[in-house]
Amino acid sequence: MKVLIVGATGAIGGMILQQAVRRDGITQVIALTRRPLPNTSIQNQKVQNVIIPDFGDLETVPDETWEKIQDAHALVWAMGTYNLNEDVNLKYPLAFQEAFAKRLLASSENREGRSRKFRFILLSGAFVESDQSRWLFFLWDQRRMKGLLATKTLEFAEAHRDVWEALIIRPGGILFGGDAFLNRVTEYVFGTSLAIRGEEVGATVADLVVNGARQPVIENSEMVQKGRKLLQEAQ
Repeated sequence: MKVLIVGATGAIGGMILQQAVRRDGITQVIALTRRPLPNTSIQNQKVQNVIIPDFGDLETVPDETWEKIQDAHALVWAMGTYNLNEDVNLKYPLAFQEAFAKRLLASSENREGRSRKFRFILLSGAFVESDQSRWLFFLWDQRRMKGLLATKTLEFAEAHRDVWEALIIRPGGILFGGDAFLNRVTEYVFGTSLAIRGEEVGATVADLVVNGARQPVIENSEMVQKGRKLLQEAQ
């Protein structure tokens, strides 16, 4: 399988990239980035880096770039910010879905019928709120904006269900540093509903790329359970 990752230069996207490379069944990983990946991230024959300088102007992306990626089987969208950047947190991912699906539907391969749907996996969050009218105690605008993205992503998949499916992952607080003492304390205090290790997120997403999920929304506790099992099996 060929998978695209947007946001691989970030901490979470980088962890997803690492786990995707290790996953059996994933034969190629293309990191779509605005700036080149560090050399340490692409020292694997599975990994290729394709630069898209401006996700806000997809019309300028050359045809040869689209040709490199439009035969992919899945895309993981892990680009995002914690501020009110409407472009990054809403407009870019929605525009990319539109542009990619248009290419997908127009390709000769898809006119003849694909053997499987294209899988779009969106990194969301446990505190993201889809109800735009609900009163929130903290970060209300940011949480509603990302909730709107999740809602529109699922609506887009339904409108293009012949060729497209969407999965929304909702991790809680993501911990980096492996089995560090502070991570173990945090996991004990917050439990599997609110805390998850970065490698568990990565392993879960890599598995979703290959196998999908029964339900379109995957919560933190399910990700912890799946991620731990996958990592143990890989040892």
